[in-house]
Amino acid sequence: MTAVEATPPGDPGSTWLSQRERGTLLGMRVAFRLATFIGRRPMRVLVCGLALWHRLFDREAVAASRDWLERVHGRPAGFWEVYCHFRTFAQVTLDRVFLLTGRTAGLEFSATGDEHLEALKARRRGAVLLGAHLGSYEAMRSRGAEERTPIQVLGYFENARMINALLERLNPAQAERVIHLGDDPVGVMVKVNARLQDGEMVALLGDRIGLNDRVVRARFFGEEAPFASGPFLLALVLRCPVYLVFGLFREPNHYELHCEPFAERLEAPRHARDAAIAAWVQRYAERLEHYARSAPDNWFNFFDFWSPR
Repeated sequence: MTAVEATPPGDPGSTWLSQRERGTLLGMRVAFRLATFIGRRPMRVLVCGLALWHRLFDREAVAASRDWLERVHGRPAGFWEVYCHFRTFAQVTLDRVFLLTGRTAGLEFSATGDEHLEALKARRRGAVLLGAHLGSYEAMRSRGAEERTPIQVLGYFENARMINALLERLNPAQAERVIHLGDDPVGVMVKVNARLQDGEMVALLGDRIGLNDRVVRARFFGEEAPFASGPFLLALVLRCPVYLVFGLFREPNHYELHCEPFAERLEAPRHARDAAIAAWVQRYAERLEHYARSAPDNWFNFFDFWSPR
């Protein structure tokens, strides 16, 4: 059973939008400089240290990790399971440095469904690539750049300004391929439509709710969870194809890139729009659950995902 409801305008409440970035700007700078200087393999020592620190001292994130892992495995999560969850998050975050700078010699990639993107590129047709905070969207975008498949990223970045500013310095060209969601939805729609008309891909993550987003509650791991209707409304208005994409990290250095068709075009009469969006969100939640079950440590929503918001 799904329902559509509105969130209070301008009030993120206790969602991910109200969370501060973990870590300090100085710490991030030191970690990123070390990564570019000594390489990925030696940095794994720091990754383990960062994961252990958060496991010992970040109570909010530990509680969220425990809740998540218990839902996935059907039993309480132990100390080391939570630690491994944090270690995966730290490694994937650090790998963004190497992906953005093109230093991917120590990484391995496999792709499933990339023929769909190749077909779109051959037809010069744009599409919405819908992912989640599961694994690495940067891995998908990096491979797209190597294969000359332009990918724009659309999203909220206010809660991660420090890390994004540092990453922009590593690759200013990639930073230009970002569309910030803000208080001008019409302007954003015009920008996105222009990119799609040029045959580019627009990637966004559908598992978090932004300001003024309409909420759709869908079954996810046995309980109703709130999802945003925005990505589906965007695709409905722009009448473009939608594909699901996920970049799952596997220890120690492998990224599985998945792409699967979601809809050639989202269509619904105005009077049935809410019901149609609810059905699409439920389909998305089911596919997200499928991929999350295959890689539980890749789930990077460290807050109470199921709480009403």
